[in-house]
Amino acid sequence: MNVKIKKLLKEPLVHFMLIGACLFLMFGVTRQDDGDTANRIIVDPGQVEQLAAQFKRTWLRPPRENELDSLIESYVRDEVYYREALVMGLDRNDPQVRRRMRMKLEFLLEDLTADEAPDEKVLSAYQQQHADKFFVEPQVSFQQVYLNPDKHQDFDAEAQKMLDGLSKGAAPESVGDPTMLQYEYRLATKTDITRSFGEEFADDVVKQAPGDWTGPLYSRLGVHLVKVSERVEGRLPELSEVRDQVEREYTAERRKELKDLAYQRLREGYEIVVVPQETPGKSGEAVAAPMPQEAGQ
Repeated sequence: MNVKIKKLLKEPLVHFMLIGACLFLMFGVTRQDDGDTANRIIVDPGQVEQLAAQFKRTWLRPPRENELDSLIESYVRDEVYYREALVMGLDRNDPQVRRRMRMKLEFLLEDLTADEAPDEKVLSAYQQQHADKFFVEPQVSFQQVYLNPDKHQDFDAEAQKMLDGLSKGAAPESVGDPTMLQYEYRLATKTDITRSFGEEFADDVVKQAPGDWTGPLYSRLGVHLVKVSERVEGRLPELSEVRDQVEREYTAERRKELKDLAYQRLREGYEIVVVPQETPGKSGEAVAAPMPQEAGQ
């Protein structure tokens, strides 16, 4: 395919033209003709096969002849009631019906606006632009000793005394106060540490270099003495490591963008009038709602 044609097919405006054409063709195919065909219900072989397949998925066997006749009659009943309800306007001003119709059209637009699979260059650029989504957090392995603030008055003096004992080989479990916290954490991420100790403590711990016992460090629970034994720096991974995640994020965002743009194109065909609420001594006056601005405008 010519390079210019490929580039043209990727333009959003071309997508909208194709969407409009598809919707026009769907309307032409599905709308009822005037005259004798307006009340005609056609149950074709494809519809019968679909009914039989649905029955088989439910009951794990094909329907018998009388059961298939019943399925067809139920389908016809649904169609009759549906058409009569439309004639009577029962679909109007019904929030549930409106919501379902909106959902169906949004699903249709989402399918029509689906792009071809992005290449490595596109995904790499997306990953760089949204580095925070794919950044691998720093990890640290550390031991901690807990000091209960209700049991100690001079933290500095008591912490120094405990640090001396720990540096001489005292077991962490034998120093400090009882706690439900673990005494040792292996390659915990900042998010994991924050969950247990709070953000302030996590910020301090991930900055610590491996080495001797140090402290005191403060958390939302109290005071801690800490020894970091291993630290792995945070990094932005190679695309090959997180390609599936990057592609999912890119595809979801791209589809939303195209669906929103398609909605704005459809909205341009309507005049939106918002009637303000009346205030005492002032009558309401209809006001045309401004058109939503597209991204970048």
